[in-house]
Amino acid sequence: MNATTHIAQCSVFLMTLLFSSVTLGEEIVPAKRFEINGVISKTDVERFDQLIKENPNINEILLSDSPGGYDDGTSTVLEFKKRIDDLKLKTSARGLCASTCAYIFLLGYERTLLANPSGKKTMLLLHPVRWIDKDDKDGIGRIQVQYTDKLNKAISERSGGKITTDLLDKMYSTDDSSGGIFFLREANSENKYILFSSSIKKRIRAIPISDLTPQDLGMIIKD
Repeated sequence: MNATTHIAQCSVFLMTLLFSSVTLGEEIVPAKRFEINGVISKTDVERFDQLIKENPNINEILLSDSPGGYDDGTSTVLEFKKRIDDLKLKTSARGLCASTCAYIFLLGYERTLLANPSGKKTMLLLHPVRWIDKDDKDGIGRIQVQYTDKLNKAISERSGGKITTDLLDKMYSTDDSSGGIFFLREANSENKYILFSSSIKKRIRAIPISDLTPQDLGMIIKD
């Protein structure tokens, strides 16, 4: 998703890798979460591989406030998918989780939306894979249907069919790389959780496209 590089620039509300240990009494217990904050790149895959060697207890990827990825986002998603599949990893997200971040999250074997300590809403933003030339300042690019369909099928299968490809296909109605399907942790003022905007950049209001909740789609809600 070269497109995700552009999202970090054009999306007004789109917002390093951390690894820590938890101390219990005098015993240091290795953390089981691998956390990614901010923009996602291939470097995160390399760091994950290094850390999983040092701590094979890791069973979850936590994604925090990420506008998506640099480099080839599609490749990064597929690399993380391999690791998620091999290790049966859970995923969790807090804050904004867009594009590459949202794809990785939705491929987890258990998918949890967490409350955001900063007070800002937790939401996913999913859009089609686009090839955007470096000179394309509008972020329109060309939708890569083959890659998008491949990832959408994988998401639907991982959810046990609760997230249908028919729902995900709505993303093809986007005008540019800032639009897409929003999955909200908390309902909006209309008590809806799934919204669509063809372009946030154009300030096109996100409107409800489903009556389903995150739980209906196989996601877990936790504080």
